[in-house]
Amino acid sequence: MKKITKAIIIAVCAAALSAVSCTKDNTIRYNNATMGNVVNGIFTSDQGNIFTIVDQTCPGKLDTMKRAFVICDILSQKTGTENEYEVRMNYISPVLTKDAIYTSELSNEMANDPIVLHSYWVSGGYLNIYFSVPVVSDSKIQHYINFEYDDTTQADGTYTFHIRHDGTGEVFNESNESKIQLAYAYASVPVASIIKEDNAKIVIKWLSHRIMGNSISLTETAEVVREVLYSKDAYQQTPAEAVASRAVFEIR
Repeated sequence: MKKITKAIIIAVCAAALSAVSCTKDNTIRYNNATMGNVVNGIFTSDQGNIFTIVDQTCPGKLDTMKRAFVICDILSQKTGTENEYEVRMNYISPVLTKDAIYTSELSNEMANDPIVLHSYWVSGGYLNIYFSVPVVSDSKIQHYINFEYDDTTQADGTYTFHIRHDGTGEVFNESNESKIQLAYAYASVPVASIIKEDNAKIVIKWLSHRIMGNSISLTETAEVVREVLYSKDAYQQTPAEAVASRAVFEIR
C-alpha cells in the first residue's frame, strides 16, 4: 500500500494570549482566548467571567451553542461587578461536549480510528481537546468523537480516558488522495462528577496518526499516552496550539 501523507498547518495567533495592556481606545485586553459555557446566549468562561457582546467581527451565534471557544477583545468592565465584561467578539467556535462513556457499561468495544491531538488541557471541570481527523472533502460520511472512561482499572487518584474516533468507514487511497484534508474541532468532556480527589492525575490515551515533522501518515499509527493534573479549582490557560480557526467539518 502506498504511504499517504498530509501536511499539518498550524497557524497560531501569536497575540492570542497577550498580556493586559494600556491602549489609546481603553481596551483592557486584546485577543483574549478562552473556553466556556453558554446559557441563554450568555457566555461564561471557565474562569467564571461573564461576557456581554457589544461588537462582533466574526460569524457565529452563541445562542446556538452550549459550549464555545472564543477569542475576543475585552473592552470594559461593567460598573459594580467583579467578573462581568463588555467584549468585541473576534472568533467563535462551537465545542462538542460529550458525557464520558463508562467502559464497564459497554457491551462491545468502541471504534478506535486514529486522530491528531494537537493540545489538551483542563478548565472549568472539563477535560478539553483540540484535534483533527482526515476527511475526504466531498464525502458525506459523518465522523464521531467520544470519551471512554475506564472505570475497570481505576487506581487511587488516577483516572484514565480514551479518546475514541469513529470514521464510520471513511476510506483514504490513491483515488481520493487529492481530496483528503484535515478537519479541526474542539471537544470537552465534563469530569468533575467523576473525579472526586483534588490534585488527581488524568491519563489520556488515543490512537494517533504517525507525525513526521509537519506531515502525518494516514497509513501508520501508534497509541499515545499522556498525563495532565486535575484540580477542581484549577484553570489551565488555553494552549497556543488550540488558538486557531479551522473547524471546517462537523464532528459529532
